[in-house]
Amino acid sequence: MFNRLKWLLPVITLVLAMGLLSSQGRQERGRSPMASAVLEVVGPVENILTSSARGVENIWRRYFSLVGLTRENDILREIIDRQERQIVQLNEYKAANDRLTGLLKFRDSTPMTIMKPAHVLAWDPGPWFRSVIISAGSNEGVAVDQSVLHNKGVVGRVVEVTPHYARVLLATDFNSSIDAFIQRTRAVGILSGQGGKPLNLKYVRKDEDVRPGDLVVTSGLDGFFPKGVALGTVSRVDRHSADLFVSVEVTPTVSFDRLEEVLVVIDQRPPIDWLTMAPRLRPLLEDALDASGGQPLGVGR
Repeated sequence: MFNRLKWLLPVITLVLAMGLLSSQGRQERGRSPMASAVLEVVGPVENILTSSARGVENIWRRYFSLVGLTRENDILREIIDRQERQIVQLNEYKAANDRLTGLLKFRDSTPMTIMKPAHVLAWDPGPWFRSVIISAGSNEGVAVDQSVLHNKGVVGRVVEVTPHYARVLLATDFNSSIDAFIQRTRAVGILSGQGGKPLNLKYVRKDEDVRPGDLVVTSGLDGFFPKGVALGTVSRVDRHSADLFVSVEVTPTVSFDRLEEVLVVIDQRPPIDWLTMAPRLRPLLEDALDASGGQPLGVGR
């Protein structure tokens, strides 16, 4: 009971003082000594109450301001996250477009060869057998022993086919052998895989001119790969072996660990044999020259 009165007495005193001030305010302008004394007592209390009320109001306003800022930050953060995802997607689209553009240009550069594009779906998990699974099978015209290319060069050869998929033996596999020659000197050899980088160009005679930096291309003699497709670049030449052949290491032009799309050679048409066709074309050319009065074709009189 005493504790309650201890807190109630100051409140009652404050209320009475404020009431006294209010009644005195309605009287004459002169104030009594008691009113002045009450004002001295009540003034600081009212100042404290007013300051406290303003502090509470400021805290309340800041609270709502912080709530608004937090909500705005969440919205902005969501917008930034969405834009970052869009940037990643756009970069992926650009990279895919660049790869596909390179493949299309390579395919268009060989109009005599029919190629089927395919995606690389999976890699063979084995440590020795280097192969990939592609998204094209017999339903698309893919068959065993067809060559698989990239705009950078040779990828490998089809070794297994299902209606919708095919397995491709990579040029880096130990079982891979490709007839090749040095483009600069036409020195022939057999490019074999060693399970990874580099490749090995075998059976190149020691008297052949082979240098680091020479480009190795397909010869087309094996019947699997078109002639003149890049295989790799000579990275090392060792002539100190005891046998008749020089040891040649070749760095492949294709990045096999980054393959995503490839081209399967569905129909490889043979090159035009101009020596065989020349006797047949000669009468046609002579008739055309006679008809034009001896002038070159396409030139008017």
